[in-house]
Amino acid sequence: SNRRLHTAVNRPDNLYLSLTDPVHKNRLVLPFKNEHGDIEFYQSRTILPGDNKTRPKYVSRINAEKTLFNIDKVSNDISSVFIFEGPINAFFTKNSVAVAGITENGSATFTEKQQKQVDTTLKWLDKIWVLDSQWIDTASRKKSETLLLNGEKVFIWPEKFGKQFKDFNDICIKCKIDEISAEFIQKNTFEGLEGIVKLSEIKRFNGLCN
Repeated sequence: SNRRLHTAVNRPDNLYLSLTDPVHKNRLVLPFKNEHGDIEFYQSRTILPGDNKTRPKYVSRINAEKTLFNIDKVSNDISSVFIFEGPINAFFTKNSVAVAGITENGSATFTEKQQKQVDTTLKWLDKIWVLDSQWIDTASRKKSETLLLNGEKVFIWPEKFGKQFKDFNDICIKCKIDEISAEFIQKNTFEGLEGIVKLSEIKRFNGLCN
């Protein structure tokens, strides 16, 4: 795969392709395992050219509450857990999970089930949010600001990377790599006023404020 999903450092143990299901046909199926390795939830994603224009990018399991993607792969060997929005980007850094969607204003971040996982399995880990590039994605800027105002720690894309790449999968495809280090994220993580100032610098670049 040119997206490097089969070689990514934090990929799920299994990936599936649905061939016959009328809802998920010809889509990549991403399993959401719980802390014990059991699949509680899943999402399917478009993979064929043109499907994004005619079908939803993601389709979730019906009547099931979202869990945290890849929580079964989290280890205490790294002091931080990195919380991504989309599952695919969580493939490329160890100790990464994904919430599978954040509202535009950054509220209702976790489902009840996900919050329970945060409060138990992830309780002692430093939690860092990693969203799409704030230099490119307006929604990501808004969500990052809300998270910072709520006291969360957020990865702010450094200019060198943020102007070139939309997300972690984009970096790995174009640079032909399978891992982005935890140290790179931690080095560029901010909270509180310092993070807000960093975002304001990005806003100025985009002509959004004086």
